[in-house]
Amino acid sequence: MGWLFWIWYSIGTILLLTIGVPKVLDFSNGLFLVFYALYALYLIHRADLFKEMSDQSVSGSLKPLWSRLIISGVIIWLGGMGLEWVGVHSGWPFGEYEYTSVLGALIYGVPWTLGFAWIGVVAGGVLLSSSSHRSSVDRPSTSNQGMYLLIRACKVGIWVIILDLVLDPVAHARGFWHWAETDGFYGVPWSNFVAWFIVGGLLSMVLPRLILTLGILRQATFLYQAMLLFFGLLAWQADIGGSMMVALIGIILAEGNYRYDTRR
Repeated sequence: MGWLFWIWYSIGTILLLTIGVPKVLDFSNGLFLVFYALYALYLIHRADLFKEMSDQSVSGSLKPLWSRLIISGVIIWLGGMGLEWVGVHSGWPFGEYEYTSVLGALIYGVPWTLGFAWIGVVAGGVLLSSSSHRSSVDRPSTSNQGMYLLIRACKVGIWVIILDLVLDPVAHARGFWHWAETDGFYGVPWSNFVAWFIVGGLLSMVLPRLILTLGILRQATFLYQAMLLFFGLLAWQADIGGSMMVALIGIILAEGNYRYDTRR
C-alpha cells in the first residue's frame, strides 16, 4: 500500500507545482485522499494492538485487527461525511462553505472522498499520538483506558489543527471548496479549526490503542511530514506565507515527537 501512495503522491506533487493536473486526470485528486486513508490504516494494522491480557499472544491480538479497522474506518467515514453534510447545509460547526467537484462526485453537496480524508487525518494523528515499544513507561493499563483515550484524543486534535492550518487555506485558494466569509486565517473562519480539533479528537476514539514499532512510527512521521510538505509547497506557490510557516513548524514538531519518543 505504501508504494502506491508514494507514487501517487510524487506524481501529484510534481504536476500541481508545475503544469497542474490535466483535465483527463481530474479523478486523481479524489483517489489521492483514498490512498492516503488506506495507507494510514495499513500502518495501524502493522502496529501492535494493545494487549489487555498478559497471556494474549501477538497473533491472537492482531487477528481481528483488520475487521476492527474496517469498522472504525466506516464509522469515521460516516461521521466525517455526516458532519460535512451538516456543515454545508447549515454552516455549523465549520462555518459557511460549499464544495466544488474537484475532489470527486458530490453526495448531497459533499465529495464522497471527504470521508476518506477524515480517515487519513484521524488515523495519522492516532499514529503520531501513540508510543513506541521502547517507550514502555507510557503503555496504557487496562484500568485507565478512558483517560488514555481522552489524552490521545487531545493530542490527535493538535496534530489535526496543524495540518488543517496548512490544508484549508490552500484548498480554498485552489478552488477545492469556497468559504462564504473573508475573515479568519486566509479566508478560513477560526471556528473551522476549533471544530477540526474537537471532531478529530472524538473520531480518534473509535480506533484501537496501539504500541508502535520504531519502524511504523518513523513511517507515520514521514507520512504526516509529507502531507505538510505537499500543502506547504502549494502554500508557498500561492503566496500563503502563514500556512507555509505552519507547515515548517509542523514538520519540525513531528520530527521532534519521533526523536523524543524513541530516546526516552
